[in-house]
Amino acid sequence: MEPAIPEDVSQYFIGKHEVQECLKGQSESDLHTHKINCKKNPGHTGFIPAKKFRKEHLPPGYQDSDVYDVVNGEMYVTVRITVKFTSPHRPKFVVGTQDPYPCYSSRGKRLLRTGTGKVDSVYYDKEGVNKCPCPECETSIKPKKKFAHIRVLTARHVIYDSSEASRASCRLWFDDDQSPVVNIYGWKAHGSSPTDQDWTILVCLTHDLEIPEKLLNVIRRFRDVWLKANEKYESRVEVDKLAIIVSHPHGCSKQVSVGRWVHRQEIGRYSRYTYTACTCPGSSGAPVYKLGRTDHPHSGAHASGSNYSTAMIDMDYSCGGEDLNEKRMREHKASMDGFLPY
Repeated sequence: MEPAIPEDVSQYFIGKHEVQECLKGQSESDLHTHKINCKKNPGHTGFIPAKKFRKEHLPPGYQDSDVYDVVNGEMYVTVRITVKFTSPHRPKFVVGTQDPYPCYSSRGKRLLRTGTGKVDSVYYDKEGVNKCPCPECETSIKPKKKFAHIRVLTARHVIYDSSEASRASCRLWFDDDQSPVVNIYGWKAHGSSPTDQDWTILVCLTHDLEIPEKLLNVIRRFRDVWLKANEKYESRVEVDKLAIIVSHPHGCSKQVSVGRWVHRQEIGRYSRYTYTACTCPGSSGAPVYKLGRTDHPHSGAHASGSNYSTAMIDMDYSCGGEDLNEKRMREHKASMDGFLPY
């Protein structure tokens, strides 16, 4: 049964944010303990391991290669975010409420927490005229000139500002416990303002140019398969309201959950959603794929049982709206001078 919507729908989007916070002295090796002791989804039966996801896990009527290809694309660009510092600038309360802002009590502390994000775009300095701005290169007499920016969309309560971004890493392709460890490292963050929109762009750096090449190949194809699925099911977008989330619950390996979106709230030119697809601590920032709509990062869970997203521009592909990735790249162009968007 779908959760009831209160008369004041604004309260429907205030709840518990879903970063996975670790205790003092805990490390990544302790994350499985949080999974085992999970109170929200004991047993995690609503999650499908990424490596085991098949067409048959999709709802009847959607078990074809079109939607399946979109989910595979989402899985490829979804990352686990780990951060080991909490900014002293985090606010005390969520904007407009008396609800504590996530991790406020940990300000200035070096405690591990995890979330999820989605690779949004990749930038190169093709001419090799700029030096890499990472801390290692900033102090090196021979800084790298071949490197890439990889931008990751996540929730702002996962990465609040650049002081946290510079202590963050993103693990790519963490599909099961046997996956090789491939990390990119945070540099800066460009967060939403006001903070209650709750999204941020985490800018990461890498010297390993094979990583952005692999990501670019998928990003270039993803737009086409996304449009194809949307066009095929255009008449059913507002009927079935399909919603799929790819995330890293409890900071562990990648999982897929399938449900439907329930309510859409418009806030000026922004919108946010509630949905039934399962989430857990560690799912904050995960891409919420809604058939026929742009992704919104996951934000939190309401006491009623609903999960809810961040507030972002909701482009309907059929309305000729501007591509959201192009908009983000243009808005952040000033911070990326000399880099070419793809």
